[in-house]
Amino acid sequence: MKKNYNEKLKQYVVQSALKEAGGRNTKALLALVELEDIVLNEDGTIEGLDIKKLKREVPYLFEEENKKIEGTGYYSTNKKTDKKSEAAKQFQAALMRR
Repeated sequence: MKKNYNEKLKQYVVQSALKEAGGRNTKALLALVELEDIVLNEDGTIEGLDIKKLKREVPYLFEEENKKIEGTGYYSTNKKTDKKSEAAKQFQAALMRR
């Protein structure tokens, strides 16, 4: 009974690790993993799971890693060719007349 529990727990932890790594279909990925070669430690970590190898072998089962472009999200519609607006030019011209 305890052996069955440990196997189920190991399977759950491996599925969770595959999901965190961006796995699209954890059941399909789990079928490619040899659970006998994986060791579940007392602290809940696993040894023997090579996710990088799985990503190389079956990249279509993982989400693509998109690097996020950092920015403020502000999009300016002003053209930088002419820094002064027409109103500012007229105002400046009016000041120069005096």
